[in-house]
Amino acid sequence: MITGKRVKEVSDAVAVLLISAAVCWGLPFVALASPNSTGTLSVPQNMASALVGQNSAESHIINYDDITQGLLLYRQPSGAWVPSLPLDTQVSMQVSGLSNRVSVKQVFRNNTEFVLNGQYLFPLPNEAAVDSLRLHIGQRVIEGQIHPKADAKQIFEQAKAEGKRASLVSQERPNMFTTEVANLAPQEELIVEISYQETIKYEDGLFSLRFPLVVAPRYIPGLTSDSSASDSHDPMAQVRQSSRVTSSQVFDADRIVAPVRDGASGRDPVLKADIQVLLAKGVDKASIESPYHDIQLKQTNSGVDVSLAQRVPANRDFVLQWRVQQGTSPMAWVFNQQGKTHKPDGDNVSQDTLETSTANGVNEDNYSLVMVLPPKVEKSNQPSLPRELILVIDTSGSMAGDSIVQAKNALLYALKGLKPEDSFNIIEFNSSLSQFSATPLPATSSNLSRARQFVSRLQADGGTEMALALDAALPKSLGSVSPDAVQPLRQVIFMTDGSVGNEQALFDLIRYQIGESRLFTVGIGSAPNSHFMQRAAELGRGTFTYIGKVDEVDEKISALLSKIQYPVLTDIQVRFDDGSVPDYWPSPIADLYRGEPVLVSLKRSAREPQELVISGRQGHKNWQQSLSLQDNSAGLITNQGAGLDLLWARKQIGALELSKNGANDDKVKQQVTALSMNYHLVSAYTSLVAVDLTPIDSTAMSRDAVVRQHLPLGWQPFGALPQTATSSRLDMLLGALTLLLALVLMGSILRQKREEKAAMMALTSHR
Repeated sequence: MITGKRVKEVSDAVAVLLISAAVCWGLPFVALASPNSTGTLSVPQNMASALVGQNSAESHIINYDDITQGLLLYRQPSGAWVPSLPLDTQVSMQVSGLSNRVSVKQVFRNNTEFVLNGQYLFPLPNEAAVDSLRLHIGQRVIEGQIHPKADAKQIFEQAKAEGKRASLVSQERPNMFTTEVANLAPQEELIVEISYQETIKYEDGLFSLRFPLVVAPRYIPGLTSDSSASDSHDPMAQVRQSSRVTSSQVFDADRIVAPVRDGASGRDPVLKADIQVLLAKGVDKASIESPYHDIQLKQTNSGVDVSLAQRVPANRDFVLQWRVQQGTSPMAWVFNQQGKTHKPDGDNVSQDTLETSTANGVNEDNYSLVMVLPPKVEKSNQPSLPRELILVIDTSGSMAGDSIVQAKNALLYALKGLKPEDSFNIIEFNSSLSQFSATPLPATSSNLSRARQFVSRLQADGGTEMALALDAALPKSLGSVSPDAVQPLRQVIFMTDGSVGNEQALFDLIRYQIGESRLFTVGIGSAPNSHFMQRAAELGRGTFTYIGKVDEVDEKISALLSKIQYPVLTDIQVRFDDGSVPDYWPSPIADLYRGEPVLVSLKRSAREPQELVISGRQGHKNWQQSLSLQDNSAGLITNQGAGLDLLWARKQIGALELSKNGANDDKVKQQVTALSMNYHLVSAYTSLVAVDLTPIDSTAMSRDAVVRQHLPLGWQPFGALPQTATSSRLDMLLGALTLLLALVLMGSILRQKREEKAAMMALTSHR
């Protein structure tokens, strides 16, 4: 017979177990979500970030025992503080047809009593052909010269040691460069002017350009931090010992990490940017807009002058887009240039006029930039084939905030566009990988409903192990398919900010596994890594779409899904009318989708044919168009002063870098170096250096300094509580409620025991 006492003992035991479980479950949530916990650092694991600066009155000692992520410390070898160098960026652009000539002035100011040697890691468009460096010292201008990277560094360091002002511009990635300045005297201003050439993007009647203003922190796989020191208990000794971060997978990890401002303290100066764009005649003024910045327009005799309404913080990409006036929309454009922009010896080249080397001889090469629009294909005339759509979303910590909201909205919109004959899957990745399904599923209402629930639960946290996602989305073998079966279009839409440092390894993975799939990248956030996004799309025979704010998601994803249902033109070839093949880039040319032009940069001698033939496959039919490269009355030919040779060389350098496979690295290095020296271009193996021959007149002490950047707009500060994209606040609330319930239950049990004890004592006393 079960007695009441036995029931009570069992109830007490169950209550104790529940209390223990509640404490064990609730305390970790409260601890991890606490602002004073080591778990609050919102930097994803292995996301290299720079420590905010300290001033001379407030030196901060770093204890490596408290560091759980890899950090890059900018400091003196002695462990002293590093000044934060103020910087203004002044950008001027001149757009002519499909070409854009850009000047970027970096204004460094030394507001300290020291002689400063400064460093600035800054972004440029990923296909910018950087060919000019000028050092402005008062009214004097020193022209920079191109040298192999090691030689340029040696020239700079020697000038630095001799007390001479100098500047060095080096490429870390095709869209990431470093400016170093030496011997900036106290209270002095130094202007470093960099110039580059780029092509304008054209799609479906819309011209656009994009100028990045901030380098987003990069996720570095295999990141390690050497915290060994002579005295492991001396924090300052540890700081002195560990001067850089290293990675087993990214050899130059310490070169691609920008130091981050301490926005909360106000110690680091705000970096400001001013941008001015001159558009040539023929632009429809009413169509000019900048989706992310306020601009003002001014009509001039030479075109339209576009400028920012006011200087802006350098924390998000600047985008400008426009259309030409009605009746002047191009069907084909040819831009020609005779000779090279820079003289062969590279001496005394006038960068104001960008004079070409004109020897008036038949041996001088010509350069052309050709754009051809394929005939329009109505959507109703395009064949509708079943698709296998693989949607990949980056849920790493760098996507927290607005970025994850944009990406999830884009996923939901993409799901809406699926048809019953389509199949789909969703892959999300951060430090690990998860999939909606092990295999693609039919686009039934039930599967789509479950998929929407899967998307709603996604949160941003962790690292950016992009290789895991690419490996899952691009399987090496898709299995055997019946020859009579209709092959679905296998399309991968990859949504990410691209904040990774191991781009080359990812390019190799795409090249080896792309197969018959098509890879379409969607850049999310205020400052995506356009180098990775565009190159990955080129290797995947797809396109790159940039989404900078939530309001654009529906429009841009709708346009993307609509145009990728079937390519307008495939198997595109370029040749002269005699059958010979010109020296052109890009090669091969990717598939084209509705509204996209064929854009080719080519080099030719005066003896080669002047008629160009572009051909391809339009569905099951052949397509071709012929163009004359000589002046004619059609108005398609434009003589351009200079810069087309730089575009051709930059395209070839990009193709050579992508061709590296380990065995041919030395050969690629030699070829890229020779091209860069010949065309006066900054590359992975060449740098521009400018040296003032007159030493500075100062006896002040010398210190290193850095330009500390803003975090991209929408990014959460490192070390702050995670925001709405994570569940930490909910976890903290749940943990606190659970502990509260446990305490109430424990109090109730203790009160009941006290009452029982009092009753027993009363009964004993009566006896």
